[in-house]
Amino acid sequence: MKIKLSPELSYLIGLWRKARCPDGVGVEGKKEVLEIFTKEALDRQLTTSDKMLSGDDKVYFYHTAYRKFFQQIESEQLERFKYLNEYAANYIAGMFDACGSIDDRGVVSMGLATKQDEMMLLRLGFQTRRRADYLVIERPTVFLKFIQNYVKAFKDHKVFEYIRTQERPGAAKKK
Repeated sequence: MKIKLSPELSYLIGLWRKARCPDGVGVEGKKEVLEIFTKEALDRQLTTSDKMLSGDDKVYFYHTAYRKFFQQIESEQLERFKYLNEYAANYIAGMFDACGSIDDRGVVSMGLATKQDEMMLLRLGFQTRRRADYLVIERPTVFLKFIQNYVKAFKDHKVFEYIRTQERPGAAKKK
């Protein structure tokens, strides 16, 4: 079975990478993340609904080929996601949905950040500051514009509505 990387699969790998559970191929954490993973895995036909297992705040399935493929993409992240394209946007959106945050002051950050994550974001042109184990994005508007069409957990956040109004000339003036 030959597995081919697609933008949609890139999103799922990004989500899995930051919220993975130790069992099979799956995620753990917030209910929203579990629902997104389940929906995406079933929509992409990675498994069937009867093979999808769940436990204490986690959802997963067993598939050796997908697990190896996900691990391979993770290890090659700096090479695979070095261009500002749909693949990188989906991968980063998946990571952001799993461990990203936007606080009340508009500070955008990503938790569970590794040096590899920092290097990947820097190569893509997103300056970051390291704060303990998370990265604060320096120019959040540019970063959020890049991933806005691909995030699922944050898609209804008010900051994305603000970005959409700024993209349309004159849209912010009308009331």
